[in-house]
This record gives sequence, structure tokens and C-alpha cells, in this order.
Amino acid sequence: MIEQKTEEILKKYLGISVPRLLIAILMIIFGIIIIVWPDLVAILIGIYLLISGILALIDELRKRGALKV
Repeated sequence: MIEQKTEEILKKYLGISVPRLLIAILMIIFGIIIIVWPDLVAILIGIYLLISGILALIDELRKRGALKV
């Protein structure tokens, strides 16, 4: 279920399709990073929120016709 949501988000915002094996490997890598460097998690979450917010803003502006890309 999580893999399907991740794949849908990647297709919607980035226009790419990632195999489930690659998503699983990325999850393992980020899990190790969280365990080994807990302070880095705050930075990663901050970057994620910034990118997600920018993508959501671009998507909303595109829907309203204010952004022509």
C-alpha cells in the first residue's frame, strides 16, 4: 500500500516510475540513516516538507491557470 502511494506521487509530481525494488532499497537506506544519525532526520524532514510544499504550490497554481509551464 505504501509503495503504491509512493509510486503514484512520483508519477504525479515528477513524472517518473520507480520499480518497487528501488523503493524498498531507498527505505532501507533511509532507515539506516535515521538509526545512525538521528540529527540528520530533522534536516531530511525539513527538506522533504520544503519540496512537498513547493510541488503542491506549483500544482495548485497550474490548476488555477496562474502558472503556465
